Amino acid sequence: MDKKSGGRVKKFALIGSPISHSISPKIHSEFARSLHLEISYEALEVKKGSFIEETRKLFDQNYDGLNVTLPLKELAYQYADEVTPRGKISRAVNTLWKKDEKIYADTTDGVGFIEDLNNHSISLKDSSILIVGAGGTAKSILPTIISKKPKEVTVINRTQSRLVSLVELFKENRTVIKTSNLHKRISGNITGIINASSAGLLGEDIVVPDGVFNSAEWVYDLSYSKETTKFNSLAKKNGVMNCIDGLGMLVHQAALSFEIWTGYKPDSRNAIKLIRSSL
Repeated sequence: MDKKSGGRVKKFALIGSPISHSISPKIHSEFARSLHLEISYEALEVKKGSFIEETRKLFDQNYDGLNVTLPLKELAYQYADEVTPRGKISRAVNTLWKKDEKIYADTTDGVGFIEDLNNHSISLKDSSILIVGAGGTAKSILPTIISKKPKEVTVINRTQSRLVSLVELFKENRTVIKTSNLHKRISGNITGIINASSAGLLGEDIVVPDGVFNSAEWVYDLSYSKETTKFNSLAKKNGVMNCIDGLGMLVHQAALSFEIWTGYKPDSRNAIKLIRSSL
């Protein structure tokens, strides 16, 4: 046992559904190896209906922290006793931990996303951004996106009710937040497109407005795969040259979760290279 682990192997897990594709255990194992820490990290299938019961059980079994993915991020926000300011703004969290009999929550998605954009020399300041999807992941990155002062953000989604609640969350901000639907042509030039929809991940058809890629300088798909993701393939076919997948964001947000839980900050860039080569 490494002396840094404090005499007990710390236990962590990712919960969500579907979960079998996740490489989070590999990422956190790499962090631990590079920092000479001994931990365990599992990916556990947890559905919406059993979230509270399963989460309570895991913390009762002395898990030190949980990452939360689709479709549980909003439920995790509601479940926590104490939430960080950025978690409160987005009302969706991806990191839980227990301290003094209380459950704490944070969202590391937005910070991870911006760190990866910085790695690709992309600035959001004064830009026009289109976000496809209005679920928990979109909510979790929007506060950080807005903090970078884009000119406007347009969110499109299949269900109108999700759009209404999302815009309500951010109505006090100076950045203009617009909404539209998947079939209506977007007016004006779009600088960058962020795919926060799970359609490609779930094997569903990707639906976007006609001409949406015409002015885009870059596309960022929050999903990732060994091959080009479906959304990025569609963007490339429509002439977008700079298409990035979400692996970098995944590693960066995982590093922040890891630091929250252990107090140690991993080398994200090195981990991205190693994980990318192992896909």
